[in-house]
Amino acid sequence: MKRIKHLISIFCVAISLPLSANQLVIENVTLLSPERQQPLQRANVTIKDGKIVAVSQATSRLAKSANRIDGTGKYLTPGLMDSHVHVSTMPGMISGKNESSAQMQQLQNQFAKQQPRNYLYFGVTQLLDPAQSNSSIAEFNNSPQKPDLFHCGATPILGGYPTLWASQETVIKRFEYLIYQPIEGQPVPQEINPALHTPEVVVKKMAEDGAICVKVFIENGFGIKDDWPMISNELLNRVKAAAKKHGLFMMAHANALDMQKIAQELTVDIIAHGMWNWLEFNGEPGLPKDIRTILDGIIAQKTVFQPTFNVMDGLKGLNVPNVLDDPLYAKVITPDAMKWYHTEAGQWFAKEVLKDYDGMPLARIHRKQDITISQGERVVNYLVKNGLPMVLASDTPSSPTFAAQPGYSTFAELKHLLKAGLTLKQIFEAATINNAVAFGLDDRYGTIEPGKVANLLLLNDNPLKTVQAYNAIDKVIVKGEVIERESLAVR
Repeated sequence: MKRIKHLISIFCVAISLPLSANQLVIENVTLLSPERQQPLQRANVTIKDGKIVAVSQATSRLAKSANRIDGTGKYLTPGLMDSHVHVSTMPGMISGKNESSAQMQQLQNQFAKQQPRNYLYFGVTQLLDPAQSNSSIAEFNNSPQKPDLFHCGATPILGGYPTLWASQETVIKRFEYLIYQPIEGQPVPQEINPALHTPEVVVKKMAEDGAICVKVFIENGFGIKDDWPMISNELLNRVKAAAKKHGLFMMAHANALDMQKIAQELTVDIIAHGMWNWLEFNGEPGLPKDIRTILDGIIAQKTVFQPTFNVMDGLKGLNVPNVLDDPLYAKVITPDAMKWYHTEAGQWFAKEVLKDYDGMPLARIHRKQDITISQGERVVNYLVKNGLPMVLASDTPSSPTFAAQPGYSTFAELKHLLKAGLTLKQIFEAATINNAVAFGLDDRYGTIEPGKVANLLLLNDNPLKTVQAYNAIDKVIVKGEVIERESLAVR
């Protein structure tokens, strides 16, 4: 009889779990939310069915069957948003170059399974992929534990960046929202129906596919190059008009002085990337007047600005000795991938980058890279000091660099924002409310308020006191599901 009663007891507990699993109370916690001027001490946050239903210092009215977390001595914040990531290919690989073998397929499969957990490990509960692959988005969203993922539709022109390194046939198949811009002296490719590749048609299609923004590429070459085909002003304005018609934000890839000038004159909503290429002003101290003029226009227009320091940090990290010895990399890189990165094949892109410096000593290469990084820092510092809020955006991975890893690079971006002169409060806002507002998601994310999605972080340290708090995560909460941080690390 005792055994029967014991089994009945176990069964009753088991069937009650779904009810308590969608009812959660976080008690006696210090609540930090960007809309509040001061922390809310001894707060109780009530969550039901994945949403916040109450925030107060009063005892929650939820039944005793609800899950409860004692937040004594801890800090509750909104989950972070990284508004520039690419969830398709494992860092270090490049489409068409080294992903075809069985070994590479195995590494890619391992990466795809771990990638969503890596972002959660570093507290990132919302992501934006501005150049999505529909298959990659679907694979990511099939993960059992994942951040909420949003996307733009990317609209390159045939022959322009970033289509330069693939065959025409591959480009036409891969870029779903390709805009056709006639190339002088060349016939229309047989595979293209120009009527289906106009700004109006492709923007309408991406809106129907669930995109929240349009990404255009204002890029005529990296470094000193300036001969890549560029999308015309006429097409840019048509993209802008179509984006407005369908309620989509317009993001422009631009990282050089002249390219950001075009983006600023176009009055795009978001500029993706810091201005680190100063062209004829490269290496100059301070902030040249011509650059300040462009930045003043960006400030006046209140353009959303993504510094993406990770782009240059990731390139430099390729040739920093023992860079992968950082223990945090072991939290997000599988053992098989780590082993491959240390092989000659895994170092292929590091060697490619060195070729651009014609045998220059490594110390001098790093000094040149540091100057470029410093230029980006000075731009961001000027924007922030003149009242333009920043957003957290890591561009992970921006190139096939093994130094840029999901989640890890978001944390590195937070630290670099501090180095560039942002206060801890500004960094907190950049990672939460600023991104939510920038992409029209602030009705669901960015603050801890009733009605918002319960994507939250329980931290052991205060992020308004130290940037290291973002690496002192106790628990990640996604739609009310509580996840112990270390359970997300690579096993």
